[in-house]
Amino acid sequence: MGLSVSLPRSAAVTDELLDSAPPLGADELAVLRRKVLSGLALLAAELPAGRRLVLDGFRLRAALSRPETMGQADEAFAPSPWRCRRAVGLAAIDRCLRAKAPAPAPAVDEVLAGGLHDATRLESGEPARAPWWARWYAGLPPAGRVVVAAEATTWATQLWTALDWGRLPRPVVVGGHDDWWDLPCRRITLHGRAEVRVRVDGRSVLVLVGAGAPQVSSRSELVFAALVAALVGGTRSAPGRVVGLWPAAGQVRVVPVGVRTLDGAADEVLSAVATWVDVIIERQGVVAPGGGHG
Repeated sequence: MGLSVSLPRSAAVTDELLDSAPPLGADELAVLRRKVLSGLALLAAELPAGRRLVLDGFRLRAALSRPETMGQADEAFAPSPWRCRRAVGLAAIDRCLRAKAPAPAPAVDEVLAGGLHDATRLESGEPARAPWWARWYAGLPPAGRVVVAAEATTWATQLWTALDWGRLPRPVVVGGHDDWWDLPCRRITLHGRAEVRVRVDGRSVLVLVGAGAPQVSSRSELVFAALVAALVGGTRSAPGRVVGLWPAAGQVRVVPVGVRTLDGAADEVLSAVATWVDVIIERQGVVAPGGGHG
């Protein structure tokens, strides 16, 4: 379901988020798990020796809608204001939710100040648990820090104003741990994540925030996150629905999640992994058993 809503939109989005969903049976999920396990195990056997594939939303999108980019080497990760805005923004939202800050802007300032303090402690040899961006942020000039704060404040404000947080059933998990599901051989891993997680009528609901505007593959990315959560945590964590937000475009996508939705997501995952396996084989010049997947 797609919604195009103008501000203030939090009431409409929250109504969709809180809509109930039927339970997912343990037997249905067991059948789905066996399907994914058996399909991925066959694909893992075709990977060149020593290679491991992690399929996340980005790689799923590439396989489904941008196959022309798949032969390119993965870009090495480098921190940037755009790349760290989510981490800083989520920490700021969490502060607002726990009434430790009145609004996203001061919350972002507090999060960045805390990261700077942790980085300083690390540099002096003191024990500290600094976020991954802290040392990079500490090394920026003042103008660079201003850009980081601006990006994170915009991101956090858009998410904060997109939902009626007071109506969400507690506990609300902002950020939290990503979902990682490994084959027993650990050669293929599915990686899902969400910005917000709540429970409605006994089933979890995921909220994902996208950049720009929704793409053709956006629905697939939403249900992929639901599939990985279901594989990781079983019926308790299998989402009843996924809400996708694209604040810059004012767009919302709501996907109710049932066994048929998850089964379709499993088919897309197997197809995407097969495509990536072929790309990996081609890069290394390895002849796959059975000749690849065409």
